[in-house]
Amino acid sequence: MFGADEYDLKLQGPLLVGGQIVTCPACGSESLALTKQLVREVWPARLHCLSCYHAEDHPVITNGLVDAALAARTGRQRAEDRDTFAAEWRGIMISGACVPEFVLDDAVAAGQELLKEGKKEFRQRRAEVEKQARTWWGGKKKQARDGVDQAVGAAKAGVLGAAWQMQTGGAGPAPKPRSRRCQVKGCRGGWVTIETRTHVGGRKQKVPCAACHRA
Repeated sequence: MFGADEYDLKLQGPLLVGGQIVTCPACGSESLALTKQLVREVWPARLHCLSCYHAEDHPVITNGLVDAALAARTGRQRAEDRDTFAAEWRGIMISGACVPEFVLDDAVAAGQELLKEGKKEFRQRRAEVEKQARTWWGGKKKQARDGVDQAVGAAKAGVLGAAWQMQTGGAGPAPKPRSRRCQVKGCRGGWVTIETRTHVGGRKQKVPCAACHRA
């Protein structure tokens, strides 16, 4: 079994040879690799399946075709680049893409992505903290308003109490004035009892007092 660095071409995606997609004869996978055998260009190259590890000599792909593909590789300079190839050798076309090899821009792109994720997480955390702070501050302001209302109410009560104290000397409701005593003899609550024989109903009769008019 070959190691990762022992393949001449480690492919990503479909490999086209003569316009046909090459797959693993054993499992049908398109995850393949190619290695050259010995030195002659016309000798068949070795096809390796990276899924089931089946390997066999390919009847069409030769060492010369693999060399042509290697010479045509575009390589990668930036993280978004793809390492592709398209070549012809003795009338046979081969094209595909290689598994990307690490370049410095990959590290830069990874760092930028981590920074972006960190900023996103920071913004989410900051929004959460601000929401909690607004909730806490809203409760504090409500408590402060309630305290102010209570203080204002107490102050108003104090002012009114002081004003009442100054004006009335602290007295309660004003007492009803005492009624003066009627000077008519026999007047009781505005009624006068008259003794006479002429009135109907007996010798004594109550009549309203004509002096105090309290009846």
